[in-house]
Amino acid sequence: MNLSDIFSSLNQQHFSGELPLPKLTWNSRLRSSAGRFCPGSRNILKPRAPLIEIASYLQELDDGLLHITDTLLHEMIHYWLWIKHKPYGHTPEFHHIMKRVGARRYNPVPKLSAVKYWYECPRCLHKSPARRRLGSVACLSCCKKWNQGKYHENFRLRIAGAQAPMVAPEQNPATPAPLPISEILRRLEDLRNIIKKTSSKNTKLAPH
Repeated sequence: MNLSDIFSSLNQQHFSGELPLPKLTWNSRLRSSAGRFCPGSRNILKPRAPLIEIASYLQELDDGLLHITDTLLHEMIHYWLWIKHKPYGHTPEFHHIMKRVGARRYNPVPKLSAVKYWYECPRCLHKSPARRRLGSVACLSCCKKWNQGKYHENFRLRIAGAQAPMVAPEQNPATPAPLPISEILRRLEDLRNIIKKTSSKNTKLAPH
């Protein structure tokens, strides 16, 4: 498929042929998006042509031409705004033009890489998929429940099935994080009320 021919057709149809031909290329590394616009440089000393990249995987689809055309049209709107020295992100004007020309904001068929790892929380054992190795990431639910939403090493995610790391006794994942002072005071108050009620009941039952 010739991107230049598709560009020329869309340029005449939607932009009155105003857009100069940018650098057009297929990008085999695009996976989570179908296309990308890279603005050029207007620096006289270091000029650089604007670039529109289209994901190579779109060519493999049965309706690939439809998705390629739609993706290229989307990127051409960014390009047109840049040519006009206007903000070229997803601005209100971008959405207005997109609606006028019938383009979509996002292509519905991004090609995501396969899940390579499964991680689990050592506390609740909830499993989460990942496409790459994670760093120091903790279970959000357990951090909220046991440590006021703050990161705690006890809840650091590990590769599912891996042996839990050796930790100091005070950091045993089976031991909840320390309670906040407000919770300790509330529990002491409840305990005091229970003792008072028990004492009062025993006084009533004592023989005179």
